[in-house]
Amino acid sequence: MKDVYLVEAPGGGIHTLGGVVQVHAYFDQDDVVVTGRPRVALTLGTETRYAEFYDSFWWTGGQKYLLRFRYVVQASDRDDDGISIPGNALALNGGSIRDSAGNDADLSHVAKPDHPEHRVNGSIDPPPTVVRVDVPSRPLSGDTFGPGEEIRARVRFSKSVAVTGNPRLVLQIGDQTRGADLFSARGEWIHFRHFVEASDSDDDGIGIPANAVLLNGGSIRDSRGNDADLTHEAVPDEPRLKVNGRLDSVPTITRVFLATRPRQGDTFGRGETFLVGVQFSELVDVTGTPQLAIQVGAQARRADLHLRRGSILYFEYFVQPSDVDTDGYSVPADALTLNGGSIRDADGNDAELTHDAVPDDPARKVNGASGVPTVWRVAFGAPPASQDTFVAGETIFVTVFFTQGVHVAGTPQLTLQVGARARRADHLPALRAAELLPPGNSFHDPGAGTSVYFQYVVQPSDVDDDGVSVPANALTLNGGSIRAVGDNSAADLNHDGLADHSGYKVDGSRGDDQAPTVRTAGVLEPPVRGTFGGGETITARLSFTEHVTVTGAPRFALRIGARTRYATFREYSGATTLLFDYVVEESDHDDNGLSIAADAVDLNGGTIRDNAGNDANVDLGYFAFNDDPNYKVDGRLTPVPALPLGGALALLLALLGGGWRRLARRAELRR
Repeated sequence: MKDVYLVEAPGGGIHTLGGVVQVHAYFDQDDVVVTGRPRVALTLGTETRYAEFYDSFWWTGGQKYLLRFRYVVQASDRDDDGISIPGNALALNGGSIRDSAGNDADLSHVAKPDHPEHRVNGSIDPPPTVVRVDVPSRPLSGDTFGPGEEIRARVRFSKSVAVTGNPRLVLQIGDQTRGADLFSARGEWIHFRHFVEASDSDDDGIGIPANAVLLNGGSIRDSRGNDADLTHEAVPDEPRLKVNGRLDSVPTITRVFLATRPRQGDTFGRGETFLVGVQFSELVDVTGTPQLAIQVGAQARRADLHLRRGSILYFEYFVQPSDVDTDGYSVPADALTLNGGSIRDADGNDAELTHDAVPDDPARKVNGASGVPTVWRVAFGAPPASQDTFVAGETIFVTVFFTQGVHVAGTPQLTLQVGARARRADHLPALRAAELLPPGNSFHDPGAGTSVYFQYVVQPSDVDDDGVSVPANALTLNGGSIRAVGDNSAADLNHDGLADHSGYKVDGSRGDDQAPTVRTAGVLEPPVRGTFGGGETITARLSFTEHVTVTGAPRFALRIGARTRYATFREYSGATTLLFDYVVEESDHDDNGLSIAADAVDLNGGTIRDNAGNDANVDLGYFAFNDDPNYKVDGRLTPVPALPLGGALALLLALLGGGWRRLARRAELRR
């Protein structure tokens, strides 16, 4: 480890009640793997407090890898001289920090003295204030955002905030003011985004006016209900953030990159998947099934289009038993092929598909002949709806990540330690991380079938003041099975434990009289080719903070173009998530992407209630969104052409070539 220190000093130099103390630890390698809940000891006055690990990412500066830790100030905290960090304060806390080869990291570091810009007074309870406003995103090419590119802006508050409704952030783009829409809210950060329109132009760079946060009928408050103070200074024009919504060029590939690493060590084993990202100079529309050539040892393989995020297309490949590459797989130059499909910008210009090769990467070897599925990580999912405590009726989610795709049969269970009691979390089938977790959560798993989910509903008798923990080797089959997708080999269920998590306390004596609220909502998954076609099903999901029961026929409103279409309730996905389906009609058309309003849930004479009979609050809050180009609709497109009898062989070959996994995965999601 290179260093550990405090960051993000508060306004006035004092952390107040509910404020977040951030600690960063830097490592000199780019392949750090973290399991469990490591933490950093802080000295606040005469007391020792612990900042817990919550996120990590690769940083392109002089230091290579960054781990982030946070501590929320409590009422009893006081330090007039400033927080200090003892020597060697980073402790594994039952977890691990290793490189990809399995070597334990050296965690030693020198002590950090009292920091006068990080004083603490938990007796002060001011409203949240804006401490930072900026635009962290950069253009895909050069210093200019082109047509359709996403501009991300963010606002950081002095403490964690809860958001309802649809606040917006004003951006100054040339002589035009644009409203960036709410994208996600997590802790003290709120993120906004704006997609460049044809009329957008700014030769001096984007600026942000003073006091640019607009509630727009919503609210931004702390956990005690204090409204945030939204005043802030203007952010001047940034010449590296110019805008030109009418670039006269075709989309080009700006980079091809290897997006995922092996779950353990430096080798992808049998049944594991890896993703390769292809980034374009602007947003593109995709039809058909483009593929990307990859070189695995002496074998030329094809990776299938898996998903799209903004201007990046991700291609997925499943490791076969015959795959071996001791130098690491690579991507040849000009490896992207349309395969009968198309990749175009919004103006209909075909993309230029040339790109440089990506060389062998020894950190991404392949050996399809080795390895049964093993557990590489256990992680808590969505946090409590309140600041840090689960109450009766709320659901604790836990995700178990395997090193390769697995099939689950029967009813495996995971033991949780809730106070002095061992509780059993039940297997939750066919539910993706995106359904369970709020926007911005770092535990989303992009692989296919490598995550197994468990849920436990808090009972009135449950109490845990230190936070829920997971013992080592807590996963039991309970008469079921967990086996590899490829060869059906039984998974190795041994795993490290998760220590008490102070952000996941439990008090079951609370909550019976509280109505369920929306935890997440939105469209289950975007169309693979970028546009929902005629006859395709758009599935909306609605997840609540506790178990709910539906009566009657509630429905979910989708705004498609100028029309409101209703997705009808289909089924439960777990006890807390409802799924609604709408089949695209030929007359449906929305080039800007569908939208969802805050009042999109229509009970339609029915009910949505918890076990105590409390009616759910179905206001979607900040999960509502305006037109989203990731969810375009064109009912004139045919999703799957009708096959003549002679086409049966072509379909069979397509399925054998990997398409069967995608179809099976979609079928599993809809069970």
